[in-house]
Amino acid sequence: MKHLTLLFSAWLIGLTTIALQAQPVVNVDAVALLGALPAPPTSLTDAYQRAYPNGATRADVAPYYQKTTDELVRVQQEAQSLLLQFYQQNPTGVPTMPQQPTNRVSAKDKSAMEAATSELAQKMLTDKAFAQKFAQMSESEQHAYMAKMLADKGLKPVNGTPNTNDKPMPGTDFDWMTPCNEFSQPVFAMNRWEKQAALEQKYDAQHDAVNAWIEAEIKKLPMISFGEYGHDHDPEKVQILKKQGLDKHRQVADAMIKETSVMFSEFRQQAQTRSTPLNDALKKVGYGANYSFGLNYTLVLQTQTMMLSDIQTILDNEMRFIEAVAKWEYDYRNFQ
Repeated sequence: MKHLTLLFSAWLIGLTTIALQAQPVVNVDAVALLGALPAPPTSLTDAYQRAYPNGATRADVAPYYQKTTDELVRVQQEAQSLLLQFYQQNPTGVPTMPQQPTNRVSAKDKSAMEAATSELAQKMLTDKAFAQKFAQMSESEQHAYMAKMLADKGLKPVNGTPNTNDKPMPGTDFDWMTPCNEFSQPVFAMNRWEKQAALEQKYDAQHDAVNAWIEAEIKKLPMISFGEYGHDHDPEKVQILKKQGLDKHRQVADAMIKETSVMFSEFRQQAQTRSTPLNDALKKVGYGANYSFGLNYTLVLQTQTMMLSDIQTILDNEMRFIEAVAKWEYDYRNFQ
């Protein structure tokens, strides 16, 4: 009897399609954002102009990159806000999946359906030939027979889809794990930081060598007596040597900015390579505007957040290098 009731219920009541909630991420093309960064300076003069605009007396490249940094801050804050919102709604970190709605049957329809079920069950119990014939019917033939029984009792099936949800789980239409790993694994690699540190050490050593040269040349100068004030190297010649030393520092700084320009361009290309698979996948689903990542949502959102932070890190490093290198030009131009 219960089995027949379920057959009638499944056939009689249609299911409205489940509407999955959208799971938006930040609507930003990270690769385009990376490509829009101002190109690294290729000369000491270029670096100086960025770090000391309009007669500035302190290195500050922030105004030059203001538009870029404002946009980076905006999208990163949006990503953090989305992540916070998610955890406020899902404290366990697991998104709440939509439940399949239950059927609503009026008392009248339920009574009629139970009567039809009872009648069909009674007939199958008392008429073995009919029971055997019904069992041999196809599913569509059984539905047609039940439709006639229900129609005789004034019931008609509603329009709709079957009371089953045969759609795949949200987010399983695409392998989100792969592009997330393709980004996160190389971004944590240490090789680029090791290369950057080696470059800094190389030019620090060259600046140390210039300082050693200045000190050695000053020691070669003849001593001059200043009466009761003692004696020391000729101050005018000392100043000349220090000026020459600053010029040597400028040459080292110019060589450094040329090499760092190549290095940072390489870092940007690497960032584009590791970001493109996930970025392209996000564009295809409209950054989640009408799409559910399902259980992959936090993975995708956190990886996108890392992708935006990666761009910020690249720019922060470039800005730090520019200010450090440009100071040599400033010191030379303002030497007294």
